[in-house]
Amino acid sequence: MAQYLPLLPEIVFTILFLIYFVIGLFIKNRQITGIMVMTISLITSFILFRADGTAFKNMFVADNFSQSLKLVFLLSLFLCTLISMRYEKIKDSIFYEYSLLMLLSTLAMMLIVSSRDLIPLFLSVEFMSLCLYLLSGFIISDLKSNEASLKYYVLGSFASAIFLFGIAAIYGVAGTTTFYGISDFLKNNSGITIYHYIGTVAIITALAFKAGCAPFHQWSPDVYEGAPTTITAFMSVGPKAAALGALGRVIFESFSFSPQLWLASLVFVALLTMATGNILALRQNNIKRLLAYSSIAHAGYVMLAVIACSQEGLNSIVFYMIIYAFMNIGAFAVVLALPDGESIEGYRGISFLNPSLSLCMLAFLFSLAGIPPFGGFIAKFLVFKSVIHSGYIWVAVIGILFSILSAYYYLRIAVKMFFSNAQEQIQSKYLIPSNLKVAIALNAGLILVTGVIPGIIM
Repeated sequence: MAQYLPLLPEIVFTILFLIYFVIGLFIKNRQITGIMVMTISLITSFILFRADGTAFKNMFVADNFSQSLKLVFLLSLFLCTLISMRYEKIKDSIFYEYSLLMLLSTLAMMLIVSSRDLIPLFLSVEFMSLCLYLLSGFIISDLKSNEASLKYYVLGSFASAIFLFGIAAIYGVAGTTTFYGISDFLKNNSGITIYHYIGTVAIITALAFKAGCAPFHQWSPDVYEGAPTTITAFMSVGPKAAALGALGRVIFESFSFSPQLWLASLVFVALLTMATGNILALRQNNIKRLLAYSSIAHAGYVMLAVIACSQEGLNSIVFYMIIYAFMNIGAFAVVLALPDGESIEGYRGISFLNPSLSLCMLAFLFSLAGIPPFGGFIAKFLVFKSVIHSGYIWVAVIGILFSILSAYYYLRIAVKMFFSNAQEQIQSKYLIPSNLKVAIALNAGLILVTGVIPGIIM
């Protein structure tokens, strides 16, 4: 049984999922359903770091990197379930199925970051993607949601084909799909052929697509805008962390001896992603689209840590994604809390109507922009530090410049909140559901604490 100890979190999560799968059929109250899902998330989180080691001939690993990213997925599941509990667009009659899909996609993400073989990695990515295709089109009567799901499915299938092609190319030259096998082959064979380049670039392309990196980002704004807001919040954190974590592990453990295979393409993708996300976000008036382009830009920052190809880079990916979960889901919770939260005009003068909500949103925006003393500043600092230590100073400088540029579109919202008159239609008193109040306060507190005392999660 000791050989299965590294899989302990996945086994416990699956058992709890099956219990929920049966019991949930008889529970009609969505509050109880939501509490059950959050309980599964909490129980699994508590046993995460009790598992350590490898299984299945080193194809599965439970190390600090994978377990920390699993914590991000479980936090994301917990917080997104919390903000979904009174979300009216998800009807009571389908909340059970909605929760099942979120649980299954979380399990898939956990398997992704523990994979040390391209075949299980591909299968786990497809498992996650199938759940997300369904979630993004979950509101059947909403045409935008249907369109988002269809676009995501078509483009995602294309990326899957590229991924499979890349695996075939690598297997053709290395004769193995395990990370350590590929690494040993590249270490002992100096000759690089066109098939090495094709395979490596195809794998990077597929994982960059799943992370929403440019130039494979076209699906991201439409899907984020069309999907229900709670699902958009869920998709903006977990799947992105899973894809970037997998990319970081593949590069670090398989291709670190042959940087000529991936360095130029990764630097190009990272710079283009930061440029695309930040520049296109400047003109957005829809907050969900703005946060979609913002998430593209943040994927570019995390990609810098992948380029570093070091343990320091992997650690900074983990820290960044934990903070990103808090600040991004917190921002989406504010979008849900306001009557017209999806439009930038809906934020006019809300500081006069609800000062505490405005201050929390300001904290999320400052953190996303990387302004101290919030966690986002520390996260960006660690990423830039890792890439500088790896010798790519000019890349870090460009990243810092784009980070400064991003402050413009985040502060646009802050200006609307604090320096504009409130709209007449929201001047009347409105009530924020208690679950959103808890989520907003919790996330705001965490990004402040992690910014002031980053050592608590480092």
